[in-house]
Amino acid sequence: MSSISLIIFLFFFPACLGILRQVILSTELSHQLLALAIFLLCIEQANMANHDLQKVADAKQQVKDARLNYFQIITIVTIIIELIGFYLSSIWLGWGSIVILFGLIWFNLFVDIKINSSSENSSENIIQIWKISERLPVLIADIVGLLLISMWILKIGDFGISLGLFAMTILYCSIKLFLFFTLLSTRLLIQ
Repeated sequence: MSSISLIIFLFFFPACLGILRQVILSTELSHQLLALAIFLLCIEQANMANHDLQKVADAKQQVKDARLNYFQIITIVTIIIELIGFYLSSIWLGWGSIVILFGLIWFNLFVDIKINSSSENSSENIIQIWKISERLPVLIADIVGLLLISMWILKIGDFGISLGLFAMTILYCSIKLFLFFTLLSTRLLIQ
């Protein structure tokens, strides 16, 4: 386990446990569904934080580019915002979710590069421009999530919203898992 992975684990694990406590101890199904969605999102965001920070560290060893420092700063600020949201979610699900979504919106608004850390890439191909048009679907989903969680806090269709947010989270995590296994199997087939 790398030092980045260990640090991310130490920061995210207690938040995951606090949110899991919400899943287990809550008596309302809408509350449990939302807590479960946030729990799954916490695990996924911990994985993404680890992945992004590791990619920056690897890319910095291969190429010197000021955009990597900017990406790293935005990523660290995003992680801090999300951690505040996840810890807050272990006490107040709705308000914690709003903070988490603001962190996601922050990241998708300000990060303008993608880091391709594949070993086959030359140093010129490691950093790729990530246009706002490519990030727009994710930004829209984050804003829709923000609106839905605001309605959940106001108790407007709270069960339907919890179910919808849970379904969105399951879909998001499933897509990420599918892409991971597709990439892994492609790499294994190439070797």
